Amino acid sequence: MPVFPGLVYGIVPSFRAYPGTISLKIDTLLRLIADVLDCMAEQGFKRILIVNGHGGNAPVQTFLPEWMVVHPKVQVRFHNWWIAPRTWAKVQETDPVASHASWMENFPWTRLSSDVAPKEAKPMIDPEKLRLTAPDAARAYLGDGNFGGLYRRPDEEMLAIWKVAVDETRDLVERGWQ
Repeated sequence: MPVFPGLVYGIVPSFRAYPGTISLKIDTLLRLIADVLDCMAEQGFKRILIVNGHGGNAPVQTFLPEWMVVHPKVQVRFHNWWIAPRTWAKVQETDPVASHASWMENFPWTRLSSDVAPKEAKPMIDPEKLRLTAPDAARAYLGDGNFGGLYRRPDEEMLAIWKVAVDETRDLVERGWQ
């Protein structure tokens, strides 16, 4: 079973004021996904699992049923690994205050070795206020990008969450098809 490289860009308009952030337009991402899926369908793939790691890419999930109408012999599943039922239950069991750029995105392999995370928790932001702000105002409001909560948890806890996520994703690959 082939595993294709991840797409490194997605939809992140609120973060465009952070240097280095590249945000695709919704139609650009959907055209990219359609092109990838079209090629895979032409090559005979019948079951495709898209493992998503970014909440901003939700329009892809809405697009897939439309794409499958044109390609009825292909099943495509969209899997948000971090909020899949078993993974999210493990996150909540570990710490129910889990948010963007908080501890739940701070795996040993995603942090800089020189990074020293603050020990204290950040107060939760108001997500509605964030949705209504332009990128410069969003950066001023968020500062470091964390939506709230602790910045880091012990690696053992993070690896336990990752194991659940990998097992849950593997189950979808092996048994998640009609």
